[in-house]
Amino acid sequence: MHGLPREVRSWIFNFFYNEHAVAYLKIDAQLCIAAKGGNVKHYGLSSLRTGKPVADQLDFMEGLLPCPELPYHMAMVELPSGRVADLHLFAADNACVWLLFLDATAERDNRQRLQQKAYEMTLLQERERQLNEKLQSTNEALRESQEGLSREYQRAETLLLNILPASIAQRLKAQEQIADNHAEVSVLFADIVGFTERALSVGAVTTLAILNYFFKAADLLSEEYGCEKIKTIGDCVMVVAGLPVARSDHAEALAHYALELREVGRRERFAGEPLRLRIGIHSGPIVAGVIGNRRFAYDLWGDTVNLAARIQKSAEPDEIRISDATHKLLGPNFACDPLGETELRGTGRVRMWRLRA
Repeated sequence: MHGLPREVRSWIFNFFYNEHAVAYLKIDAQLCIAAKGGNVKHYGLSSLRTGKPVADQLDFMEGLLPCPELPYHMAMVELPSGRVADLHLFAADNACVWLLFLDATAERDNRQRLQQKAYEMTLLQERERQLNEKLQSTNEALRESQEGLSREYQRAETLLLNILPASIAQRLKAQEQIADNHAEVSVLFADIVGFTERALSVGAVTTLAILNYFFKAADLLSEEYGCEKIKTIGDCVMVVAGLPVARSDHAEALAHYALELREVGRRERFAGEPLRLRIGIHSGPIVAGVIGNRRFAYDLWGDTVNLAARIQKSAEPDEIRISDATHKLLGPNFACDPLGETELRGTGRVRMWRLRA
């Protein structure tokens, strides 16, 4: 190694001191190997023949020598042994070139490990991104599904409350059988005078518009006066006061309702004439309950219901007729005219009154 330049010797000694492997070749002016040394076996370079061209024995040297500028560095070159080395070429005073192989296998392996780790991290990040996208998509689908279910639930609740009083709907959802006795309520029936004949003359669209106006008004007034619209039968509406929650002023509430419903009818025209109603009210005990499973209905039964319907049928156009039982429950704020006793089919003689205001 005495022929090595001082800079090269210092470098080799430093590598030995740090327990690194090193090998070297001396290449003459004819680019043949003049000498070799160091741990050439460690590098798999022991088979190199002295006096033979270096490019014929080391493929990676082809075209490299003579180097245009020295010193020259080639990093991370894989040698015949499979090891990886940093190659450093230095010029010597006698027109020779010294080629040093400094072990870089550990650095290469570490770099590969880092690259592999980076690659694995990239894969993990990509997998995490894909999972996050899938989770976000799933959450979005779940949110939309929950919103859809919520909308359907609210729609079902609205439909249920359109069919049943709120307290009855809650009991029904709790799977309770609805069958109640109410000792004192007032029942009203109201229909449109001459509906069938007028409907034939105006057609379907106008007829439906009139019915919608009438039943919508019946609904709104039910909310205003605390009554319950039980059902519609053709052009007839059935309303009750005093259930599902009992109230002592049920007759007065339904009387106010009847007067207002008549006024609402007078403000609309049907087939060129004011919309006139025929209204009947009776007070007494009834049975109320829910019947059916799929197409259920909340309804009322009893003599009170039957008599209210017959009183309504006996009323004159634009008249509100009430039974004697209802009249006794009304206060002095309601003006009534006596009608005496009237024979009603299936009931006998019944005393009735005309509610004026």
